[in-house]
Amino acid sequence: MSSHTATIAWERAGAVFTDGKYARTHQASFDGGVNLAVTTALPLPSNTVPAADPEEMVVAATASCHMMFFLAFAKQAGFIVDSYQDVPVGTLGKDEAGVERFVEVVLNPKISWSGENVPGAADIDLLHHKAHKACYIGNSLACPVRIGQ
Repeated sequence: MSSHTATIAWERAGAVFTDGKYARTHQASFDGGVNLAVTTALPLPSNTVPAADPEEMVVAATASCHMMFFLAFAKQAGFIVDSYQDVPVGTLGKDEAGVERFVEVVLNPKISWSGENVPGAADIDLLHHKAHKACYIGNSLACPVRIGQ
């Protein structure tokens, strides 16, 4: 078992607040000194600076976790990955109870290989399957996570 933390900090900064016109932008701080501007997915003026929104971070975390396991399994299989790029898409929608949530996350990886042992389509499918089974972020979501075509 492991624990993971982040620090989330927001300040009203003199805004009235009760009128709803306060800034939604805040800071997320992570170990190692990484600070990230975070805001709402709502349009301006609610988000006041370029920043990631929580929905984007969930999608990015899912794709990142999948990629890290994919790379580990590719290495174990003796394949050489030169690059891995993904443009994942998370779709929000309403579930059967009318609750808004992620209804799907689609990963769209583009992988470059080198070396004499280049994987075929079946090998790549197996690597994605193994990564999907191992990815604790994707396994924590209440929606399907799939590889796009």
